Amino acid sequence: MGGKAFAHPPHSLSTPRIPHTIYVLLRDKYICVLSRFYQNVASPIEAPEKASYGDIDILVSEPHPTTTIQSLSQALDAKTSISTSGSPSTSFAISFPDYSDKYIQLDIHVCPKSTFTWELFTASHGDLWNLLGTSLRGFGLTANNVGLNLRIAEIEHLDRRRSMLFLTSDSTSVLDLMGLDVQKYWRQFANVNELYEYVISTRFFRKDSYVREGLKSNDRKRMGKRPLYQQFVDDWLPQRVGVEEQSEVVELTRESVLVEVLDRYGKKEEYKETLRTWRKGRADLQARQQNKEQRRAEAIAEAEYADAWIEASQLAGI
Repeated sequence: MGGKAFAHPPHSLSTPRIPHTIYVLLRDKYICVLSRFYQNVASPIEAPEKASYGDIDILVSEPHPTTTIQSLSQALDAKTSISTSGSPSTSFAISFPDYSDKYIQLDIHVCPKSTFTWELFTASHGDLWNLLGTSLRGFGLTANNVGLNLRIAEIEHLDRRRSMLFLTSDSTSVLDLMGLDVQKYWRQFANVNELYEYVISTRFFRKDSYVREGLKSNDRKRMGKRPLYQQFVDDWLPQRVGVEEQSEVVELTRESVLVEVLDRYGKKEEYKETLRTWRKGRADLQARQQNKEQRRAEAIAEAEYADAWIEASQLAGI
């Protein structure tokens, strides 16, 4: 929530940005506390060169039987908390060290056991996955909170949700598919430049995907909220020498990537079945629409015939 969850009534608490040194100490302290309540606890790797943070984000899964919001608040010595029905995240306001009127915002995100590692993977390095996602999108691939998905082109323009075919939640396999260094991913980047170099090292990178005028609406909105993304598009990429040549080394198409991922993840039959089901549903819908239109046309014709008969009868004096 960017450190603003408690800024408004009824809470109206001051949650100033957290200096890096204090952030690290508190992050590790809270991970230790939460380990008493959850089987899995971790904080995403931070974006590079951040001097301060708006909040502290920690991912957890598999709560112990006695874990409740109340028990967490007590263990964290939180003043208050905010939970939204249906949301997997809870924000806690915890006293800022050495300040009686300022607070730390701690956001705890509860993940299903099956997606904990994947969500930790995609949440790491700040906006890295927003940048990588722009590269993947042009090849019919989308990463969400569950894993990497294929968007079936024939279905996508009519029903994006139903076009999604799950491929994998194995982070190492995804990095390998993208041609990215696995070891580099699981350590913090030394600086922003190193992170940007990592982004353009994927074999899916195409400079044209990051031209501001050609960005999707979600990416344009992201530009206003995510300085790291905006800086990459507007400042760093236009000045990076040799990007065009690097992105043209291997010619990939959406069709070739489709064949590759279906084979790599053993999804050929599921892909065919999804298409068969979709096409049958579309054919059935079209047949129902045609029948409906035919019945409507017949009803109109009958009404017109009846009107004509009545008019003729009246003229004939029947």
